[in-house]
Amino acid sequence: MTIGLALIGAGLFMQDAHLPGIEASPNIELKAVYSRSLKSASAIATELPLSRYADDAGEGLQQLLERPDIQAVIIALPITKQAHYIRAALAAGKHVLSEKPTAKDVAEAVDLIQWYKAEIAPKGITWAVAENWRYLDTVRYGREQLDRLGKIRQFRTQVYFDCRPGKFKHWRYIALPWRQKPDHQGGIILDIGVHHIAATRYLLGSDRITRVNASVTAFQDALSPADTVDAIFQTESGAQGTFQFSACSSLEQDSGYTVVGANGDIRAKEEVVEVHVDGKEEVKELPLVSMAVVSEVKAWAEALGKGAVPLEQRPEEALADLELIELILKSGAQNGVSQVPQHQKVDV
Repeated sequence: MTIGLALIGAGLFMQDAHLPGIEASPNIELKAVYSRSLKSASAIATELPLSRYADDAGEGLQQLLERPDIQAVIIALPITKQAHYIRAALAAGKHVLSEKPTAKDVAEAVDLIQWYKAEIAPKGITWAVAENWRYLDTVRYGREQLDRLGKIRQFRTQVYFDCRPGKFKHWRYIALPWRQKPDHQGGIILDIGVHHIAATRYLLGSDRITRVNASVTAFQDALSPADTVDAIFQTESGAQGTFQFSACSSLEQDSGYTVVGANGDIRAKEEVVEVHVDGKEEVKELPLVSMAVVSEVKAWAEALGKGAVPLEQRPEEALADLELIELILKSGAQNGVSQVPQHQKVDV
């Protein structure tokens, strides 16, 4: 049975990433799109015979959510706006896939998850949070190799890019007004950094981060309020790691994830994984396709047909990602004072 789908939000990422994922998922059918303006609602998927809803049109969000032939929605809006639309869609009985992060901060995310679990989930309505970095083939392959490393000792995440116009390959996303003048905490550190926290956590498997110390600063005025993080993590097992994130660096070629164990190490980048175990090296190339969003949407659609949510898309996973970003920002504001996470245990 095909599931009727609507988009809430009609931005660049919906057009570039979500639409190919929808097209690749035979059990969902896109029927409608909502945006705050009819102009933007009409600008996406122009070749498709979709119903267009907008605040400045005759029919808006309420009318879309009242349609019985639409059972699910994908929500991709500015970070501080998402929670309102997630609540509205879930309350209307629609299954939801919302873009990361779970909410604008931990307090809002916890409240939203508690409400969902108490009021909505018992009705069989599902909520998933999109995090495409957990679907990167290199990150997934790296995680599959973890057992070969033995006890994990160290890990390292390095994320470097230059966010200035003409320097950053994804500049057209960064150029959006809500990113240029963010009303969400941390600016680019939350918006992009949360992806890399998700990949770091995924590569650590079941080993949870239990302590965070960080320095946060701004080295250039291209993005506010900050652009650079140097953080130290400690895990439940005693492993130690670093998280380096800079949006004003020329070291993009050095970006990637490293996990070191008693028997060797794994080094994952966007399209290549190196595994060094017992003195032997293995290299696997895994091309990046559509920023892994096609795989992410397909996984959601397949699980939706079974009334389930993929483990990688549980709201609690996204909460754990968000919490680490928030603690990095808090530690940075307190000159590196240790922060202790409370939401890193995600039940299977």
